[in-house]
Amino acid sequence: MTDYPVRATRTSVRVIEALLEVREAGVTELAERLDLSKSAVHNHLVTLERVGFAVSDGGRYRLGLRFLDVGMNARDGRDLCRVAMAEVDALADQTDEMAALVVPEFDHAVYAVTASGGRGLPVRLGSRVPLHATAPGKAVLASASPSVIDEYVETHGLAALTRRTTTSAAALREELSTIGDRGLAFDRGEAFNGVRSVAAPIRSQEGTAGALAVVGPGERFSGKRLEEDLPGLVLTHANDIELALSE
Repeated sequence: MTDYPVRATRTSVRVIEALLEVREAGVTELAERLDLSKSAVHNHLVTLERVGFAVSDGGRYRLGLRFLDVGMNARDGRDLCRVAMAEVDALADQTDEMAALVVPEFDHAVYAVTASGGRGLPVRLGSRVPLHATAPGKAVLASASPSVIDEYVETHGLAALTRRTTTSAAALREELSTIGDRGLAFDRGEAFNGVRSVAAPIRSQEGTAGALAVVGPGERFSGKRLEEDLPGLVLTHANDIELALSE
């Protein structure tokens, strides 16, 4: 059966994504942002509101909380996410930093489970970062075949999020080879200025299912703590998740 994308559905998704970016907007603002007619935007917003995915107040629209139920069900329907929650919490407690389970979805690393230690940086649940620009994303890419990596580079490119983001395909392949050998990935301000992370892949019978990461500011993620202490804890908890998945 041939797949044919439905244009109206695609437009609704664009409206949803625009509301996600701006938090709240009126019909005219959204129409200008999306280069659509006001009547088309209004019709999509009214439809979304009637099914609970948008709410309006004084002519301004925002996303409805029904997305929360959908998102939590999408996450909790994955064995990996359910199994990893306790280990993510434990890693956050031990490091006093932000810990996260990250799963790949298309060309992005999605923060599916997060827990914050006492000093943890805020990382929004559901945040998406290009795979090549963050430690957990690179941990996932490192386990992919050369052809999959080539396809990622050719299809999605290597956009720079900061001046430290790897934008050379050759440099990325070399780094991924090192990550594959070591079983650890590092991000030294490649996704967000001043933010670093350490990640280890989580493997299942089907392959690399995601990555476990700890995230924090550069002033606390340096020296022996960055190179030895945090990696040891991340590897321990990633291994515990893998063992739980295999039971």
